[in-house]
Amino acid sequence: MAANPDIESPCKLICTLDIQSGVCTGCGRTRQDIGMWTRYSKAQRAFANIEAKKRLKGLANG
Repeated sequence: MAANPDIESPCKLICTLDIQSGVCTGCGRTRQDIGMWTRYSKAQRAFANIEAKKRLKGLANG
């Protein structure tokens, strides 16, 4: 399956995974989101971006 470039990756190029949550503290994606990004459909990418924003807020609030 070809990559879907229409929905941009939230990657900030400062990848650091939080050990407890397994979430990147730079973009908010999980390991699975990061690894599967090029295989995700547009809908999956959009959903991953929404969830990543929520995770980042959660990390910021402690």
